[in-house]
Amino acid sequence: MERWEAGSVRAKVAVVVSAVAVLGLAAGCGGGSGGAGGGRTAGDAEDKDERQVVRVLSHAQLRHVELGPKEVPGFVVEKASAGTAGHGLPSTGSEACRPLVVALGSQPQPAPEASVVNTFAKASTEQGFQGLLGTIRVSAYEGDGAQSTLRELRSAAQGCAGGFRMKTGEGQPQRFEEVRTLPAPRLGDEAMAYRLVNAAEKAPSLVTVVRTGSTLSMFFATHLSDPGAVEIPEQLMAAQVAKVERLQRAERPPTAPPPHAGPGPGPAEDGEGGEAGDSDGAD
Repeated sequence: MERWEAGSVRAKVAVVVSAVAVLGLAAGCGGGSGGAGGGRTAGDAEDKDERQVVRVLSHAQLRHVELGPKEVPGFVVEKASAGTAGHGLPSTGSEACRPLVVALGSQPQPAPEASVVNTFAKASTEQGFQGLLGTIRVSAYEGDGAQSTLRELRSAAQGCAGGFRMKTGEGQPQRFEEVRTLPAPRLGDEAMAYRLVNAAEKAPSLVTVVRTGSTLSMFFATHLSDPGAVEIPEQLMAAQVAKVERLQRAERPPTAPPPHAGPGPGPAEDGEGGEAGDSDGAD
């Protein structure tokens, strides 16, 4: 078993990107409205008091919701570079599947007000890197951007169950032979989850999207050595969503990034996190 070394998450993420071209999550675009995708549904969300003011988090505020490198036991979290999901905008000839395709790139449509992206890998001091890795993208939207993004992804996952063809932003053809809607975690205001199978590598990838107010937490995971072991760990999702919820509820939310996080690029640069140290809770 390979030993864990600092910075190795980025190297392994690069390997996965070149293999399946899906390591970054962005907001999907497309048409149609979907039914329940498991977990808390859109109907559940509508039961909430919509008169409450929805807080749209800024890029500086989102730096406070990033998980620290060792905040979730058993996982190493690192900041992602702007090119983690490749460059350019993925494309497809299937309008119905377009939300799924755009979600595999690094150019959100509709664009969020701000985003931060981190990679994660399952690792331990004793066993080193264990093969499971992925990304977490947290994005804040104006208006109904978060709701419509999740709704359109849900509709696309159901309508494209037989798979779809696409081209990456670099023009590389890809084919996914299956899209399967999965039970979603009961987190946030509503959530959905789905499974993709790459036709060339026969490698499954998991995607889970959780909406908390106007903020989406989007998780992607794959496994380099054992496709059957791919998962998006509940404790990782719960920890991320909890940080978003705490910031959303904060009576006096911070207006500046954590002092130890470094400036980081702004929303105009994909809102990606910089290479500085970790950021803890929004105190």
